[in-house]
Amino acid sequence: MRPERQREIVRRLLALHDQKSTELAPEPLHNPADDYTSTDQFALEQQRLFRDRPIVACLSVDVAEPGAFVATDCGGVPIAVVRGDDGQLRAFVNICRHRASIVLDGRGTLNRSIVCGFHGWTYGLDGTLMAQPFSCDGFASIDPHDLSLRRGAEAERSGLVFVRASSDEPIDLDATLCGVDDELDDFELSSFFRYDSWKSSWKCNYKLILDTFLEAYHVFALHRRSVARYYLVAPSTWDPFGPNLRYHSLQKNFLELKDLPEDQWDLESRGTIEYFIAPNTILSHSVDHIAVYRFLPRSVDETVVELTIYTPKPVESEADHEHYRRTLELHQRVSGGEDFLQQEGIQRSLASGLVKETIFGRNEPAAIHFHTALRELLQ
Repeated sequence: MRPERQREIVRRLLALHDQKSTELAPEPLHNPADDYTSTDQFALEQQRLFRDRPIVACLSVDVAEPGAFVATDCGGVPIAVVRGDDGQLRAFVNICRHRASIVLDGRGTLNRSIVCGFHGWTYGLDGTLMAQPFSCDGFASIDPHDLSLRRGAEAERSGLVFVRASSDEPIDLDATLCGVDDELDDFELSSFFRYDSWKSSWKCNYKLILDTFLEAYHVFALHRRSVARYYLVAPSTWDPFGPNLRYHSLQKNFLELKDLPEDQWDLESRGTIEYFIAPNTILSHSVDHIAVYRFLPRSVDETVVELTIYTPKPVESEADHEHYRRTLELHQRVSGGEDFLQQEGIQRSLASGLVKETIFGRNEPAAIHFHTALRELLQ
């Protein structure tokens, strides 16, 4: 993050600390339990937020080389992004045109073609059908152009890859990012290196998990046995970018900045800078890595979490491997073992029918914005 932007944010935070306060929303938010438990609400979100709207599929570094691919999910639609031999990135509905088998899984590098594992139908990296082995002209009456992989939409900016499942119409990234790309450019995400990832599944609504990333109010209690001793509960600050936002979690050493001249203020080394990219992605910058969390709803009460760690330089030495292995384990232990487990319990409480709402206080403004913005996107 550019120094002048860091200094502006630090001034705000130090002023709030002097006032013994934090940034406050105008009013608390009473959020109905149905927001997390309604199957009708979930179906609407799947269509409007995850199929009709662009979502982050991966970072550009994940598909930098020809043949590189990442397979993901957009509102229940399997979709894959593939870098062609021509350097162009293409998104496809990740379903074979023969018998609807999933074609690609996970991530990897292809050798000049895409081959379905069911009957061996073979597609070029541009999605064009190339071969139907041993078919004995069983499909000769069908125009092969009609049997190419269905296209989705794709776009790249600021080191992020976006996809949309519902159509191949061009993605309007200005409307999607609403200016947050100006800040993301400061981090030069395309220069990072993928280290490792962790995929897990949790019995709760995806919005419950996201809620925990957008406020530090819970840290002193929920994380009392892990990271609470390192972090402040307040102050905190945030800024909106349309439905997206930036949020800060501060380490206790942040307060040392008040005794330093402004030209020595370094916000990046004093906490976590988090960007939420609607509807389901968190980019979390800590001192020596970026953690990208993607939350993929499977049902109203089940969410798959994909976490990937990226590093500013290749991890080559044994010491660096050990450091980043422990970093990933810390994310698993704190986010998974504390935050996500807590949300599973809350999901059961809300599903009981006895709890009609949750309440976000004025001291949780980023979480309030998150819910308010998603409702606006659904209209």
